[in-house]
Amino acid sequence: MVKKKTITIQEDQEEWIQDNHLNLSSFVQAKLDEHIQDRQ
Repeated sequence: MVKKKTITIQEDQEEWIQDNHLNLSSFVQAKLDEHIQDRQ
């Protein structure tokens, strides 16, 4: 199951995300997975 969440980012972060064509959803999921693994 997938849940949708809303996050707030700063303007400079939005610019960087767009300039680098970053998929924010995939990025956040990967970072969460890293943190989960580190805590196990």
